[in-house]
Amino acid sequence: METKSEKEREFYVCHKKKLISRESKVSPIMSLYDVSVHEAGLTEMKHFDKAFRNAYISPPWQTSKITHHQRWNPYTIEGGSTLAIAGENFAIVATDTRMSQHEVNIMNREAEKVHDLNKSIILATAGFYGDVLQLRRVLQARLHKYRFDYRADMTVDLCAELLSRNLYYRRFFPYYTGAVLAGKGAVYSYDPIGCIERLAYSSSGAGESMIQPFLDNQVGHFTLGEKADRPKLTIERAIGLAKDAFKMTAEREISTGDSIRVHIAEAGKPIRKEFVKLRED
Repeated sequence: METKSEKEREFYVCHKKKLISRESKVSPIMSLYDVSVHEAGLTEMKHFDKAFRNAYISPPWQTSKITHHQRWNPYTIEGGSTLAIAGENFAIVATDTRMSQHEVNIMNREAEKVHDLNKSIILATAGFYGDVLQLRRVLQARLHKYRFDYRADMTVDLCAELLSRNLYYRRFFPYYTGAVLAGKGAVYSYDPIGCIERLAYSSSGAGESMIQPFLDNQVGHFTLGEKADRPKLTIERAIGLAKDAFKMTAEREISTGDSIRVHIAEAGKPIRKEFVKLRED
């Protein structure tokens, strides 16, 4: 004859089986040992899941947890590189034509990043391509109004100041571009909020960290030895250096490639253009 404690135990086991069957969808025909093993497995899985989440949110090498938020970013980086070199009576500007996202998705192989604003001023930009196009439209409209009002083309010095003011005007929601402005004998470099600097040469974009040291060596001669040759910068040599810089960068930087557009502004001559193919992988 079953005692009261045995009946209570049997009732508890049956009730526990029903609960486990309802929660984990296992068969109710389980022994008490099976029930205890299943409960232990569920507990271990819960501990594992909690430990995995903690390791993902706060890795062991970080002292505090990182709070993840849903954030909207209005900018994307489409890659690309620019280069500008100024001589005594000339200036050249070169850019690549690849537009990509996340360094792997090639969106366009013929993107235009160098723009002739008038007969003697060239603008090169790299960064968020939507801002690149908008900045070009703004400058072209301002130069057109200047030509209408004064019956003359704006000089590169005035255009450099105009570009700086337009970038600074948008400093709270800036044009996310690395702009380089060049004219005959002048190169101006900008950051996204309009800080301006006149230089003999400059670069911007994804390949800047590779192009700028090359220009420091070959144009600025800052890293040459005392006995090294320092050839005079001619327009032919500047064009050759620009092509070499992009060929070197395309071998090592994934978002630079496809082709080079070189625009040459020379005193007393219209702007001429050259096109050179790069690797397309």
